[in-house]
Amino acid sequence: MASGGSGNRGGGGGRGPRGGAAGTLTNGGNGAGGMQSGGSSGMMTGGTGGSGPTGMSAGCGKAPGIASSMYNNGTTIPITAANMQRRYILNVPTNYDNTHPYKLIIAFHQLNGNDVQMYKNKYYHLLDLANNTAIFVAPNGQNGGAPCAGTSSGESGCGWPNPSSSDTALSDAVVAQIEENFCVDTNRIFANGWSFGGAMSYETACARPLGGTNGYLRAVAVYSGSAQITQGTCPPTKPVAYYASHGTQDSVLDYSGGVTMAQNFAKANGCTWATPTEATGNHVCTNIMGCMSGYPVEFCSFVGPHTPDPSDGGGTSWEYQNVWTFFSQF
Repeated sequence: MASGGSGNRGGGGGRGPRGGAAGTLTNGGNGAGGMQSGGSSGMMTGGTGGSGPTGMSAGCGKAPGIASSMYNNGTTIPITAANMQRRYILNVPTNYDNTHPYKLIIAFHQLNGNDVQMYKNKYYHLLDLANNTAIFVAPNGQNGGAPCAGTSSGESGCGWPNPSSSDTALSDAVVAQIEENFCVDTNRIFANGWSFGGAMSYETACARPLGGTNGYLRAVAVYSGSAQITQGTCPPTKPVAYYASHGTQDSVLDYSGGVTMAQNFAKANGCTWATPTEATGNHVCTNIMGCMSGYPVEFCSFVGPHTPDPSDGGGTSWEYQNVWTFFSQF
């Protein structure tokens, strides 16, 4: 994607029908085609992300047009997308420098969640790991064709059905507004989400891959997602670096579906597919081999239910350090 601003971003074109998912957010051996890692340490084996040119958005070198009172405190910011009044929450590095291009990370909440919950959750716990190196946004979903409007943490029925690509349009609008007002590295925009939020991350990667028309996503992390619950253009046709995790005992969204989503991006990324190792004890992360340079695919299997916070033996979750390491390779 060219480095000069957000004017080429679309407002969300037509995409394609599917349903909903349940879930509540908590806070808290080598295969033929892959190389595995994991165990109690939870460390991934690396990847082939590599470095690339830095993109400079239109907001670089100028004062933000969004008042400082509107971010880093959970305030919801109104925005119009697909003829609906939507909103999002924003965090900017406390030592923000408008001459330095920052990563931009989108956090899509799960069903029955909302942007307030993502703010309190620190954007799937990545905010502290980023240590002032990234801008974070949490868009708010919709319910029954209307924007979610709850002001407490979580909202019943709030999700990402994406009818007529209206949720893709929200993502487009948020990215464009942040690029216009802040200095964003337009080659390092990421998304992550759990459950319905994982489905939306997957769909946005299919619809808006960096290098595609109006595209911007360099990599995504999908926590226990499904390809069947969000409307859109998937399976993908263009590469996006892809990280996923899924529990073998997930009774809400099938483990096999999570594997298939990873396989779809492995195909788009030119990888040599082999089914990732299925965990039977500690988690196991498999790096699919043979992917195009810069477009790794990693799948982490864990023994557990539908959760965004998997751990080995009930301790601290290994998930988010894995994700931050995955995003940081680009």
